[in-house]
Amino acid sequence: MTPARIAVLSWLLSLVFAVGNSAAQKINFSFSSLNGIQSPLWIAQDAGFFKKHRVDVDLVHMAGGDTIVEEMLAGRLQMAISAPGAVLRAKQRGVDFTYIGALSNRIDYVVVAQKDIKSFRELRGRKIAIGRFSSGPEYAGRMVFEKVGMRVGKDVFFTETFGGQPTRLAMLQTGAIDAVVLTPPHTLRAKQLGFNAVLDYASVIPHFFSSGYFTRRKYISENPRTYENILKALIDSTKYVFSDAPGTIKILARHLKINDEAFLQTYYRDVLLGQLDRDLYPDPQGVDLLMEQERLANPKAVKIKPEDFIDTSILDKLRKEGY
Repeated sequence: MTPARIAVLSWLLSLVFAVGNSAAQKINFSFSSLNGIQSPLWIAQDAGFFKKHRVDVDLVHMAGGDTIVEEMLAGRLQMAISAPGAVLRAKQRGVDFTYIGALSNRIDYVVVAQKDIKSFRELRGRKIAIGRFSSGPEYAGRMVFEKVGMRVGKDVFFTETFGGQPTRLAMLQTGAIDAVVLTPPHTLRAKQLGFNAVLDYASVIPHFFSSGYFTRRKYISENPRTYENILKALIDSTKYVFSDAPGTIKILARHLKINDEAFLQTYYRDVLLGQLDRDLYPDPQGVDLLMEQERLANPKAVKIKPEDFIDTSILDKLRKEGY
C-alpha cells in the first residue's frame, strides 16, 4: 500500500473513531421541578430533538439549587435547569458557571393557603412550605415578601419540605401546613380543591430571570460541538411548544402524570404559553433586578456583571444563521 493510501486510510479511521466517541458521550441534564416550565427539556428528549442533533442525554430530576451545584462540580452533571440563586452564589466563590439561555423570564410561584386564609396579610405568623431551601421558591419568596412589607423569619416562616409539589399540596389537604408555594398546573388543581391563591409572585415582580439552562464554561470549551447541538435541540423543542399543542399536551400528561386532557389544555393555553420564553434570551430588566437583590445580600456581588454568568454567544451565532 502506498504512503498516500495509508494516509487516506488513517484519516478515514480517525473520522470513524471521532464520530464513535462523539456518539458514545452521555450528557446528564437535570430538571428541577415537575411543572410545565420544564417541558422544553422533556420535549427535546421525547420528541427526538436531542437524537436529531446526535446528543445522548439522560434526564435527571434533581430538586434544590445547592444539590445541582454540587453534582455539577463533581462532574456527575453536565447541564441543568435551575433558578439563579444557587448559581450566583457559586459564581461569587469563583466557580465557572454560566447560563446559556433563559427558560422563563416570569416567576410562576404562587402562595396557596388554607380556605380560611383570604389574603397574604393573614399569613403573618404562619408557616409556608416552600420545598427545598436554596431553591427558587425561597430565593424569590424572600424578595416578594420584602416588597409587600413582610420579612421571612420574622413575619412569615418558610418550612423546608421534600417530595415535590404533590407532597406540598397533600400537606395543605391534610391541614398540616398553613400555606404552600406551588406552580401551575398544581395551582389550578389547588383552586379546584377550594384553596386560596393569596400571593402571586409575578404580581409583585413582573420582570425576573426566574430559570434557565446552565453549565460550566469548562464544559463548553471542551465540548463546543456537543454544546451547540444541545442548544439547537432546546431551540427546536421551544418552537415545538408554541406550534404543536396536541404533542406538547401529550408530553405534559406523561411527565406530570395528569390524565385530564381538558385540564391540560386550559393549562397549556392560559398559563404555559405566557410563561415560557420564546427566544431563550434573559430579560435585561429581570437580570438587573436579580443583580440588585444579590448586591444587597452580598457585597461581593458588586463585582459580578451579567456577562459573567450569562453567555449567549452561541445563541447569538445560531440566530444570525437563521436557526
